[in-house]
Amino acid sequence: MKKVGIALMAFVLVLLTLAPAGRGRAAEAKIVDPSAVYTYGVLTRDIRELAAKYPDIIEYKSIGKTLYGREIWAVGLGTGSSTVFFNGSHHAREWLTTTLNMTMIEQYAAAYAANRKFEGYDVRDTLGKTKIWFVPMVNPDGVTLQQTGLQSFPTGVHQALIRMNDGSRNFKRWKANAQGVDPNRQYDANWTELVNNYYYPRWMGHKGTAPMTTRENKALVAFTHEIDPEIAVSYHSAGRILYWNFRTPAANYARDKRLADIFTRFTGYSQVSPSYNANGGGGYTDWFIQKLGRPAFTPEIGIKNGETNLPLSAFPEEWRRNKKIGLWIAQEGYALWAAKNKSSVKPVSLFLDGKRIEGDPAAFNEGGTTYVSYKPLLTRLGYNLAWDGAAKSVTATGQHGTIRFALGRKQAEIDGKAVTLTAAPRLQEGTVYVPVRLISQAAGTSIAADKKTGAVSIKSPARTTEPAVPGMPARPDPQPSEPPAQPADPPAGQPAIPAEPSVPGEVSPPASGGTGDVVPGTVVLPGE
Repeated sequence: MKKVGIALMAFVLVLLTLAPAGRGRAAEAKIVDPSAVYTYGVLTRDIRELAAKYPDIIEYKSIGKTLYGREIWAVGLGTGSSTVFFNGSHHAREWLTTTLNMTMIEQYAAAYAANRKFEGYDVRDTLGKTKIWFVPMVNPDGVTLQQTGLQSFPTGVHQALIRMNDGSRNFKRWKANAQGVDPNRQYDANWTELVNNYYYPRWMGHKGTAPMTTRENKALVAFTHEIDPEIAVSYHSAGRILYWNFRTPAANYARDKRLADIFTRFTGYSQVSPSYNANGGGGYTDWFIQKLGRPAFTPEIGIKNGETNLPLSAFPEEWRRNKKIGLWIAQEGYALWAAKNKSSVKPVSLFLDGKRIEGDPAAFNEGGTTYVSYKPLLTRLGYNLAWDGAAKSVTATGQHGTIRFALGRKQAEIDGKAVTLTAAPRLQEGTVYVPVRLISQAAGTSIAADKKTGAVSIKSPARTTEPAVPGMPARPDPQPSEPPAQPADPPAGQPAIPAEPSVPGEVSPPASGGTGDVVPGTVVLPGE
């Protein structure tokens, strides 16, 4: 009996030991499952869950709708001023590239949230300088047809789809969109010179009757111009090869070849000869290289397994080869952006009541205006801060009153009264800065600047204390409190800077297929 009691006690101790670890594993549960077929429905669910889990670093929106009403989702990761762009699943059967895009998003966001490095990259620093945009599934109609067949489409178009599939009801080889047009032969880059073209809608090889006729292509080109990326990567399958050149001008050749060599070193993918690719055209990266004059890459992941999708078993190896590509491209994109955007920003030191405010930088001068990083300064002055992602505005409440301001707007509010600023609050390498005069005017501080160094010294206003009530302890001075870690609603009763009307949890893209509104609450709080 004694032995049974000892054994039972040991068993209980084991359970107690394992319980916290089990809870930790549950807390770290991954959203993206690369071991399952990655459908449009799974994509939509995962994007929303990732945005809810990492609201300070992920935003998403629809950039258009397909002919059959499926959203073309775009996901933004980071807060930087420079941008780079990744996409996948131009071709329907190549949906494992969507899994790759989504795994990048989740893995990088998790590293950012935990403030840890990923494959040697400082994720917070990288994503603070560069925003990585993804369109993980360019062709959701085609992907759905390839994965599920006719059942996901109106019965009235079944016979047309079968004809485009050469009479077959098996759609596992399908590459085109649901109109029988190949989205990666549709871009306006030597489109008229494309060879091996089928002159009728088909499961593959039909370039359309003119360039840029599909909704998918129109949405992607418009979005590219909107985000203005320095580098683009369009994932395809298969072959473990890398396209990097499309009639690249001599002036850009060395720049792009250096990047291609690094890409090859990371992935092991063989580079396709520029001469081989010179007679092509119509592809996304062909258009990007030719029209924008910037580097673009088309990696073909995996080894071809017949005329169908790659097996799920191919993913672990392709992820191993590509897992650092997103962060590396983000760093390279920032270097290209910074070279073109040499700023006249002059960092200066910032002091509050004689104590230095840390920051990178905490303050700077540009064009005669002194900007300060609002968050550390207002926090020390005793304000609570709330960020409205939809309006890109900040509400600061404290003992000196309430301040509201928004990125890019010279109109602000102090205690509910409108004021006009000398310059608009702005985003500088992932941090929001405001004109120092706004802080002074709202909080009643005094400002002094050193004529030689430009250093700014701010002095808090004198505090007034109320006389103590007899028999009651004196009211203590209010203490600064940390701003909320997540975006919060403005305090009750405070006037709000109007945001675009929206329904929480939904994105409604324009009927024309243009860009939609970012979902409220999914935009990063800059300066974290």
